[in-house]
Amino acid sequence: MKPKVKLRILTFVIIAFFSFLIFKAVDSSLVYYLTVNEALEKNRDFPKYKQLRILGIVKEGSIINNLDGSIVFEIEESGKTIKVKYKGIIPDIFADGVEAVVEGDFKDSVFRADKLFAKCPTKYEDEEYKKEQS
Repeated sequence: MKPKVKLRILTFVIIAFFSFLIFKAVDSSLVYYLTVNEALEKNRDFPKYKQLRILGIVKEGSIINNLDGSIVFEIEESGKTIKVKYKGIIPDIFADGVEAVVEGDFKDSVFRADKLFAKCPTKYEDEEYKKEQS
């Protein structure tokens, strides 16, 4: 083979290899962002290795602190709930009735969260913003 042909083949192989690496890196870092209702509807449609991020309101009276430092609570939307188990750093503003985002995956009927985010309550919003929303 001519050196130019060898160079083109080598260039093609290198480009294909790096394209594959980029594709796999992007694909594995994708996180689906869903509401409670969407997660319950699509629960079985996600591959096991995919991470989910679910938004919901922490159900009143559902937070249980376990002896091992983990917590179990429920997030809800429109009367539908998901039971969540989380072990890690709990945000200061995490409480009943707060909007929470959990990231993890389903194990049986329990959502095992790796990350927990609590959204700031609406009392911190601007007064004009509240009026616009009304």
